[in-house]
Amino acid sequence: MRHRVANFDWDDDWVFSDPRFQLADGPDQVLLDFLALMAHPLVQPDTEQAARLVAALNVLLAPDGWELRTGLFMSGRPVYSASRAVSGPARMIRLEIGDDDVGKLDIVLGQAHHLLGESGDAMAQGLIAGATLALRRDGGYFHPIPDDNWTSATYEAVLTVAPEAAPEFTPDIESRVWSALDAVLAHHGRDDVVALAIARATAPLPAVAADWRLKAADARQSPTNQARRERAGDGYPSQDGLTFGSQAELAVYNVLVELQRDFPVRNAFAVLPLPGARLRDTAVRTPDFVVIGNGRAVVIEVDGPHHSGRNRRADDADRDLHWRRCGVATIRIASEHASDPRSLKARLEEELKRDLRAT
Repeated sequence: MRHRVANFDWDDDWVFSDPRFQLADGPDQVLLDFLALMAHPLVQPDTEQAARLVAALNVLLAPDGWELRTGLFMSGRPVYSASRAVSGPARMIRLEIGDDDVGKLDIVLGQAHHLLGESGDAMAQGLIAGATLALRRDGGYFHPIPDDNWTSATYEAVLTVAPEAAPEFTPDIESRVWSALDAVLAHHGRDDVVALAIARATAPLPAVAADWRLKAADARQSPTNQARRERAGDGYPSQDGLTFGSQAELAVYNVLVELQRDFPVRNAFAVLPLPGARLRDTAVRTPDFVVIGNGRAVVIEVDGPHHSGRNRRADDADRDLHWRRCGVATIRIASEHASDPRSLKARLEEELKRDLRAT
């Protein structure tokens, strides 16, 4: 008290720099316990004042994922303790986001990406990793009706994705992505954003030289029997030096790698993503995967939503027929099933053991 009252030669915040307390550079729990004690009934007997103090402290603690909660009571007064905050946008520092704030909108997309990961939605999380986010007036698409939230100034969030990724955004995936984005945008005060739109990115026009015809002729002579058009850097996912046609294919690949480790050495198998193959009476085909083991082979196709069309189903059936004539079975996986690695692994394990005659 001498240094604070009589001499008044200590700063108001001296307790945070005094090494005896370890508040500035000690373990986090020391600081958290100290903050909780500030609202303890023995220190602050006024319950309402303690509640206001806790509310102010929780605002400061929220970005780091902590909060003070009531755990016990002493003589009818709450005793607070530090706990991990419930997952959600409350942990995010609020941003003032303008319509053209590209950098802040990228942070919003990153926060939505993080929320999807916390909820275990690896499929949706992977799909938005290569996207960009923008805001635009909804153009009157959402017409006002009683009890809706439409105004003349409403916006839509526009997620621009690579053309090859656009078919992966099924209504279910789009709904899951919008749920995360909506929560983040609302936290940052953009309640005027009322919907999500998926847009295909437009590839830039290539730069060509005056001798482009000669180069094109040379390119036609080059073999292209792997990854028919997919290349890393063009928006396609890649891993282990291999390129895949979609996030769903990458998810299937990761499950196959797990199974490679799980299978005994005598039943080892190889995974060939996107190999080119010439089949009898057909054009060159590129299955999503060929798996080889035990002197046998099996084709795995990961079917996106575009495979549901009548013409595409007929083409798939024709392709499977040609593989059967070669003595090779085809396993077809719907892309949405790739978002559940556990059931996908169980199914692939069963089918590979049967088709490769592995034990």
